[in-house]
Amino acid sequence: MKRLRVIRYIIFSIEIVVAYILQTTPYLLPEVYGGKAVVLPVLALSISVFEPQIPSMIFGAVCGSLTDLSAAGPIGYYSVGVVIICYIVSTLMENYVKTNLASVMIIALACIPLMLFVHFLFYYLFVGYVDAWTFFVSHYVSRIIYTLAFVPVLYGLNRRVSAVLRSE
Repeated sequence: MKRLRVIRYIIFSIEIVVAYILQTTPYLLPEVYGGKAVVLPVLALSISVFEPQIPSMIFGAVCGSLTDLSAAGPIGYYSVGVVIICYIVSTLMENYVKTNLASVMIIALACIPLMLFVHFLFYYLFVGYVDAWTFFVSHYVSRIIYTLAFVPVLYGLNRRVSAVLRSE
């Protein structure tokens, strides 16, 4: 049983590496209306749907740290935010919510826009950029929609991995 868990975590680690390459390689994922997808937090969210709190938070910390490394600005915002989201999602799915695509999409519709909007607030609006709201509409709205498009794909992939390699 422990071997299946290790195999599952190795597969999740490979997914993180592939998502990091997709997210950071120029022109591999095209920009849609000025916004580029932030794939790693969605991947962490889709992993935390099927895993307990501690592994979810570890994968969330890795995905958040890699997102911080690939994003411009101080390191730590995505690391902390994704860890918190992974803990909450893992707890919700384990105790209160039935795991299916609809519930994951609702959670993603709440978490991903909130995380990116708070990022906009701290790094653009509160800093005092001129025309910050124009920048939000032209870059962040498309980034939010583009990022949410990855939720069903990553959820389906991780659901399959977890179903085949379930150790409990």
